[in-house]
Amino acid sequence: MRKILIAISFFTRIPIKIKDVTSEEFYDSMILIPIVGLFIGLILYGASVLFSFIHFIELQAILMMITYIWLTGGLHLDGFADTTDALFSARDREKMMEIMKDSRLGAFGAIGLILLILTYWICFIIILPKYSLVLLIMPVFGRVAAIMSTCFSTYAPGGGGLGKRFVEMTQLHHFVIYTLFLLAYATVILGLSGFIAVVLGFIPGLFLMLNLQRKIGGMTGDTIGMTIEMNQVFFLVIISVIIINFPIARLLFS
Repeated sequence: MRKILIAISFFTRIPIKIKDVTSEEFYDSMILIPIVGLFIGLILYGASVLFSFIHFIELQAILMMITYIWLTGGLHLDGFADTTDALFSARDREKMMEIMKDSRLGAFGAIGLILLILTYWICFIIILPKYSLVLLIMPVFGRVAAIMSTCFSTYAPGGGGLGKRFVEMTQLHHFVIYTLFLLAYATVILGLSGFIAVVLGFIPGLFLMLNLQRKIGGMTGDTIGMTIEMNQVFFLVIISVIIINFPIARLLFS
């Protein structure tokens, strides 16, 4: 429980104060990031219930987006922007690594953030308020997908930072345990639609992982952030398409 609290205090803005945290406890807590996703999902779902009293769905959706960004502190969005700047720079691997470490936001990172946030917003409009249970799954899925990416990748040379330890400590059994839990969790909450969305969601996540491996040689702290955000969007888009295009899926939510 102490390590879970350490992970929550680091990966979210939830005000939890833990005294005398050792470096070993801190690094060990990082592997619990899918558990952090559970807490994020619960808070997002609670916020969606509160915002449901607002009669304008577009306003509900933007308030959900603001809540999510505040809750996570934009930590993974920062990694997404840095990685996007690097990948779309059309430079060699060494230059891309330099761009990724640059704290300044480039044009590609800004464009990527706009498109990402717009996609979140549209998906929230689709799922709120009737299918808001999806919010319980989304943060868990994104973080289990990050476990998948670090489990089956190496660490990109020259990356440095906390991501290196995260990649090195992630093992196959972590991915297997978290995936089985996620499949059961999604099925209990969303029915067959949840199970299908999780399975399908791992497919683009796998291609993203392979693309990062090919272009920069593996994962870094920034690419882990990108992986979380992109996989959450993959899941939202897939579940939104299922809801809209397959009427039988709507019955599974009711």
